[in-house]
Amino acid sequence: MTRLILLIALGACALSAQVQRLSLEKALEIALQQNPEIQLANLRRLEAEVQTRVVQSGYRPQVMARVQTAYQTTNLQNIGLLFPGFGPRIGPYRVFDARPVVQQTVLDLSLLSSIRSARAQEKVLQFDLSTAREATLLAVLQLFLQVQQSDSRIAAAEARLRTAEAILAQAKQFEESGTASKLDVARAEQQYHAESSTVTESRRDRDVVVAALVRTIGLAQDPVELETPRLSLKPLSGSGSVRPELRALDARLTVAELDRQKAERERLPKIAFSGDYGVAGTGPDRSLSTFTIGAVVTMPLWTSGRIDADVQAARIRMEQTRTQRRSVELQLEQERRQAGIEADAALLTMQSAGKATAAARTALELARLRFSSGIATNLDTITAQGALAQAEDFEIRARYDYQLARARQARAMGNVMAFLD
Repeated sequence: MTRLILLIALGACALSAQVQRLSLEKALEIALQQNPEIQLANLRRLEAEVQTRVVQSGYRPQVMARVQTAYQTTNLQNIGLLFPGFGPRIGPYRVFDARPVVQQTVLDLSLLSSIRSARAQEKVLQFDLSTAREATLLAVLQLFLQVQQSDSRIAAAEARLRTAEAILAQAKQFEESGTASKLDVARAEQQYHAESSTVTESRRDRDVVVAALVRTIGLAQDPVELETPRLSLKPLSGSGSVRPELRALDARLTVAELDRQKAERERLPKIAFSGDYGVAGTGPDRSLSTFTIGAVVTMPLWTSGRIDADVQAARIRMEQTRTQRRSVELQLEQERRQAGIEADAALLTMQSAGKATAAARTALELARLRFSSGIATNLDTITAQGALAQAEDFEIRARYDYQLARARQARAMGNVMAFLD
């Protein structure tokens, strides 16, 4: 028996150790590290950094090794060597050549524009990462608030269930003493089972929201216990900062401008240096050292319209980005105004809902007193119970709507974490 109790205690300890306690701040912190969308956005940013280094390498020395062995023939007449008694062609003979080759771009304005464009693309993805972080924080915050809303509904439904149970017991007692009818008992029983169903549905809804919250945070579907946060009712203040969505579009506009510049600079000359030093001969043991040093200037003369098409495409992308930025700017301004309007209205609604709930509780107590005094049936009590359920549900929804409006207002201001402040 002692061993059984010990095993049960150890199992309970192990189960409690697996349950992870999460506060709102901790949930937001974990989400910034483990949310898959944020991780993908960060990987895209890191890839852009690597691509920038790839482009930059085009303006740095390139060193390669070349080893060649072959058999070839040579036309002496082609190089102005013709001797009596010898044919114009000699060979085949063996050729061996081994040397390192160095190449260095000296001037390539188009490549410089490509490097600047790659750096601007890094900024685009950095701002996209900030956007993903803000969107994830808002999603976690919304789900956390929904869990708190579900907890409030469960607590209210359980309190009403206890009240309905007490009224049912009272109705049965009065029916036995002859001061109440079977109809009173049936009404009380119906209300009791209705409240019991409400409790079950509220718990189910909470479990669904918790599963969504855990997935959004990026955790495994392990048992979690959420701590109830102490949320402020103070309205948010401040003008906020420039949203990362707009900053990303500004960076995209810079990328398009640099792409246009790069295409236009394709027409300009490019200067490169190359040199090599090695051995050449008929074999590794019969070779002499040779070298080559020179510069190369290249400039396109005719590209069949390719450069003009690239310039036109870059200009179109610039115009698209400008139009998109204006659309996003109007949308974000609407979000700011709408969030402020919703927060102000939700605050007034929450205050009115609290007063309505208090009045509904008073009405229920008065109806119970009338029924217990025998001067009325329990019809007024059942009606008052239904009115209280509606008032409590409305108050809970109003409180959640207000906090959600504050969260959206913080998001519109460009800083979701301002909600916690």
